[in-house]
Amino acid sequence: MENAGGGTFRWAIFGTGSVARKFVLDLRSLKGRAVVSHVASRDPANATRFVRDLAPEAKASTYEDAAHAPDVDAIYIATPPALHKPHALMGIAAGKPVLVEKPFAQTGAEAREIAEAARAAHVFCMEAMWTRFQPLAGEIRSRIARGDLGEIRGFNAQFLAANTPDATQSLFNAGQGGGAMIHRGIYPLSMAQFWLGPIARTVALQRMGETRVDEDTVMVLEHGSGAISTVRSSLRSAGPDGAVIWGTKARLEIDGPIWRPNSARLFPVTASGKPATAPRKGEAFRESAAGLRLSRLLQRLRGGGSAISAPFAGNAYHYEAEAVMQAVAEGQGKDPRMALDDTIALMDLMDDVRASATNKTGATP
Repeated sequence: MENAGGGTFRWAIFGTGSVARKFVLDLRSLKGRAVVSHVASRDPANATRFVRDLAPEAKASTYEDAAHAPDVDAIYIATPPALHKPHALMGIAAGKPVLVEKPFAQTGAEAREIAEAARAAHVFCMEAMWTRFQPLAGEIRSRIARGDLGEIRGFNAQFLAANTPDATQSLFNAGQGGGAMIHRGIYPLSMAQFWLGPIARTVALQRMGETRVDEDTVMVLEHGSGAISTVRSSLRSAGPDGAVIWGTKARLEIDGPIWRPNSARLFPVTASGKPATAPRKGEAFRESAAGLRLSRLLQRLRGGGSAISAPFAGNAYHYEAEAVMQAVAEGQGKDPRMALDDTIALMDLMDDVRASATNKTGATP
């Protein structure tokens, strides 16, 4: 993908953490169509080290210098969440398209401020919800749209990982936008919106930790369609990270992790009839311990379902980069797969959860 003036697309990277490293590494999947021209960090040594290790063609810069550099076609913002708003506004003011890592901002008001600035300046701006741009996510959305699952009744997904509480880390730091919901719950929450549509109502429970961030959050979502989703996130407990979509014609089991799903299986649904009023043949054996053991064994042997394969290339970060590059080349202000209105709606929803969730905490308010 070329920049507006022709040639290779040039990225400035704000932040030098693990996500920024993954993003830059996967630009290589674009086979020379994108390069890194600037790397900016609050610590110049970190920027210099990043350039040396991953982007020798780039310059180690300050945020301001990178934002105003003429050899920058877009900015990827992967700084801590508390810095997303000032860095996004900085890039927009300089007329540079911005791709802002999730969480896009700390509140709905901040997200709205960024969006309004981008629209007023006619500058591309998007949340970096990379999962939406991966091949399997698009394939699943297409199958839902064409009715392969029938009427969608619900969705369940979770992002759970066990971490040791440490207030110096952004995950557990309230001032830096920490918490399970905003760092981890955003993935299943965003995919619930992407696959099942707008969310009309939310009920949530949170468990707060000693560092005053939510360490566990469970949300029940009612979509505008009437479908009901459940989303769970945790900073303290590990668990399976797959997902399920339930429809009247089929259910879709998605192999985790939810942020980068790699395969899925579609299982047809057979509707049950009226309960039998007379004994069925073989019923006594089927309901015996031996019969149930045999049934479980047969289920494992059969597996079942039809496989859905939509493998990703590289580490899958380059898909969102390519979406930005395509939109900028075509003069578009957004990509419909991750519209700013979707981002604002989810940020507002999380604000509501914080304000109204029933909290169980051992910390002093």
